[in-house]
Amino acid sequence: MFSYIKRHWPIYLILTLIAIALGFGAAYVVGVKGSTPETTMNKEVDQEQSLGADGISESDQAAIDGGSSSAE
Repeated sequence: MFSYIKRHWPIYLILTLIAIALGFGAAYVVGVKGSTPETTMNKEVDQEQSLGADGISESDQAAIDGGSSSAE
């Protein structure tokens, strides 16, 4: 069996390279198709940046603090 592999090693090398290329190609396609669109990411980032560090909006935080938005 090993003598057969030794005689046909170029075929195994070519098939290995093809398998690697197909794997990277499939990973790229899945990454492109499965990724979040740029506009959606921008909206989520803007929403997260508008919230305070604890995830509460400034207007809600003011109501919780009793009208004072400054930290003590």
